[in-house]
Amino acid sequence: MSNYFKRSVLRRFLRDLLGGEIVGASDGGRYGVSWLANYATVLRESYGVIIESIPKGTGLKHFYLIKNKERAKKVLETLDSKVAQ
Repeated sequence: MSNYFKRSVLRRFLRDLLGGEIVGASDGGRYGVSWLANYATVLRESYGVIIESIPKGTGLKHFYLIKNKERAKKVLETLDSKVAQ
């Protein structure tokens, strides 16, 4: 996986979450990745964005929620500026 592809998924994932969109743990297909949880881990470990997987409803349905939105906005700005370069 190239760095550009990885950054583009991180940007879209963050933008969707910050925009109030409901993104579930099983939505990797809509982002073109097989395991979206890996991106939540990268955002936490590499960028300090706290994303939790919250159970919602019955069964195994979990949805992502950003806990530190101000940090996430700064990270998104940084990722967007790297694309513009």
